[in-house]
Amino acid sequence: MAQSLLNLSLPKIQAIVPMPISTARLKERGYNQMLIIAKIMARQLNIPVWQPVIREAQHSQKGLSRIERLENIEYQFKMIKTEKRKYKKVLIIDDVVTTGSSIHALTRALENLGCQQIYSVCIAAAQ
Repeated sequence: MAQSLLNLSLPKIQAIVPMPISTARLKERGYNQMLIIAKIMARQLNIPVWQPVIREAQHSQKGLSRIERLENIEYQFKMIKTEKRKYKKVLIIDDVVTTGSSIHALTRALENLGCQQIYSVCIAAAQ
C-alpha cells in the first residue's frame, strides 16, 4: 500500500501526517494501519512522520450522511500541546475516504497549527 501511494505524483512536503485513530480504537485493534504506512513512506521520502493531533473519541461514521459525518467529527481532533515541531507543507494519508469529513476536520486542526499547504491521499474512496 505504501508503495502504491509513493507511486503517485506527490507534492513537495515536509512531513507525513497519518490519520489518527482514538486510543480506544488503538487498544481494540492493536495498531494504526496508517501510521505503519506513513513510516514506510517517510523512510522512502526521507521526511518525518508528524503526529501533532490526537483523536479524542472515535464514533462510527458508518451509515451517516455527509452533514452528520461533518458534525460528528468536527471536534474530535485535539492538538498535542507538547508537540513543538511545526511544518508548513504536509501530506495527510488515510485508508478510506467516504465523504472527506475526517480529512476536512484534520485539515482544520493542522491549519490551526500553522500548516499552509495540506495535501491528502487515500488508499480507497467510496462512491
